[in-house]
Amino acid sequence: MPPRFRPALPIALAVLGCLLPVTAAAPDGDVPAPAGDTATPAGATPEAGAKGDDAVVLEESVEVDIASPTSARVHVRNRTQVLTRRGVDAYDQVAIDYQPGVVIRQLRAAVIPPSGKPVEVKKQDISDRAAFESYELYNESKIRVIDFPGVVPGSILEYAYEQEVRSLVHLPLGWSLQRAVPLRSLTVTVRAPASYPLRITGVTDAPVYSREEKDGVITHRWSLHDVPPFRREMQMPPFQDVIAWADFTPVEFLVDNLTLDAASWGGVARFQWTLYKDRVVPDPEVAATAATLTTGLTRDEDRTRALFEFAQGKINYVAVALGLGGWQPHANGDVFRHRYGDCKDKATLMIAMMRSVGLTGYPVLIRTRDSGLVQRDNPGLFFNHVIVAVPQAAGYQFLDPTDEATPYGDLPWVDQGVPVLVVRDEGAGDLTETPLMAPERNRRHRQVTASIDAAGNLEGTYVIQAWGQRRVALAGLVQSTPSERDDVIEDMIALLAPGAVMTGNEITPPSRPDDPIRITIRFKVPRFVTQAGALQVFTPHLARLPMLTQTAAYPSRRYPLFYNYLMTDTSEVRLQLPPGRTLKKTPAGRSLEGPGLSEKSAYSLARDGDRTILVVRRDTTVSRREIAPSDYPAFRTFVSAIAEAEAAAVTLVADNQGG
Repeated sequence: MPPRFRPALPIALAVLGCLLPVTAAAPDGDVPAPAGDTATPAGATPEAGAKGDDAVVLEESVEVDIASPTSARVHVRNRTQVLTRRGVDAYDQVAIDYQPGVVIRQLRAAVIPPSGKPVEVKKQDISDRAAFESYELYNESKIRVIDFPGVVPGSILEYAYEQEVRSLVHLPLGWSLQRAVPLRSLTVTVRAPASYPLRITGVTDAPVYSREEKDGVITHRWSLHDVPPFRREMQMPPFQDVIAWADFTPVEFLVDNLTLDAASWGGVARFQWTLYKDRVVPDPEVAATAATLTTGLTRDEDRTRALFEFAQGKINYVAVALGLGGWQPHANGDVFRHRYGDCKDKATLMIAMMRSVGLTGYPVLIRTRDSGLVQRDNPGLFFNHVIVAVPQAAGYQFLDPTDEATPYGDLPWVDQGVPVLVVRDEGAGDLTETPLMAPERNRRHRQVTASIDAAGNLEGTYVIQAWGQRRVALAGLVQSTPSERDDVIEDMIALLAPGAVMTGNEITPPSRPDDPIRITIRFKVPRFVTQAGALQVFTPHLARLPMLTQTAAYPSRRYPLFYNYLMTDTSEVRLQLPPGRTLKKTPAGRSLEGPGLSEKSAYSLARDGDRTILVVRRDTTVSRREIAPSDYPAFRTFVSAIAEAEAAAVTLVADNQGG
């Protein structure tokens, strides 16, 4: 069972083990998802925290004492009171990170129940576990877990420990200054010799931050009191981008006897090139296979695609990160022969194959978008993934051979629109940014073809086609079990109309990299037409947009509205009206514009033999990844107009009475 709570949200230099989700997160309406952590918990007592809080951090202190590039100590002390049963479930475990370069000392913990008599946590309540419990990853990172016994609402949980850090590359380089619960008191203190400079970023303003130099030691301190909790909002940016941090980065590290000069991105690139330069030299077997794969291909793009698809599809993802292996790829020949590797292994194999046939590729260090943005003015190893850059006449083409669902020429959403460090030969570094793919690349088209019988029942087919990251979001349905697939598709069909029932479905996977995934659903809606007195009415909008209407539910927002990727949504609904019936009035089309959004709709009537067909066409585009809180009122106005149109009903009349 994974631990439920870590003492804080520290930032550390990333081991490039590719700890990222490589499937696209689905917008609402592709695959239904929970609304998010927006509800206010019930049952909290008001003594220590506000009504609705599950816990409150009464006191936390962090002291980081840096002695040299190879020695530091971290002292942490925390007192947290749980207020609700949900708080007990969330906070009765604490996990402390360590690895061979970090030793935990002087660990103690206790529970103070409401009765007031402290209970010391015994050794049997403390255990060591793997930090990443996955068959896909093996590395030396571990956690020491404290299981607090006998915790009930009102209990105070105390713990303190010291970490001896033998290489600053393992040092937490930042501390979050806000939590999911109220924070009564927090002090973060960092001391370092004046001869060993630190780069301070994040919060650097008084009165929170102070700096003092005395006796050759510089002390940086952040002090806060009565910090309100961080409340997540639906579809917000990664929390790393929106909460305050105390960040401190040494400008020089020693990594396994190698010097990392973090004074500039060029220094980071030179360090990485030292680790990669021998690993991108093609192994003879690798070169022979690359030659075979590219035989008969004359265009560089075709040869690059062939090698990308080999690294993507023929090398299984397994990460083995021991020692320097957290940053250095394995030999490309070993990766090829064993047929497994992590992101940097797959990228390095692809680069070696490219170089063996006269193509050029470079390793690219990237921090995936779901983990927060890299600060351009703070060089360091703040990356968690490696992809490939192919130089072009204007910039680079970026390719991610780790993501098995994203085809050549596209990028997973977590790779899009983020700062990256391209490591060129001889250690030249290029800090640039990956593209944010155009909305048309992530298109979804929905086609509803249905007939209303004389009794007002609806029956037809609902066809969904998806490209780009919309396709990736649905790719899991292909491998799912029939029952799992039916559960997801039944949720989709429920969005068509109240009472909609699925009667069958087929999924057609893409046969070529650029083809869409296709989902065909057969459905019925009993009593689709409502009898209102002498009138017969129904709502023709069967291809709705819940991804927009759900995110407009807040009266206001504290954080931006964030879309994983830009997208476009087209739909056509063709409803065959009951025999002898038409519309009293055909709705007028419209064109709407909002902040980073647009929507067009059109309505028309056509004839098919002796039956009238109502055709509803719609085109919606999201062209901005983030919508600022200041634009949220305009966003709500835009969505309100869409919701009003989706709820509007039309009236059936005899053929000779239509307007």
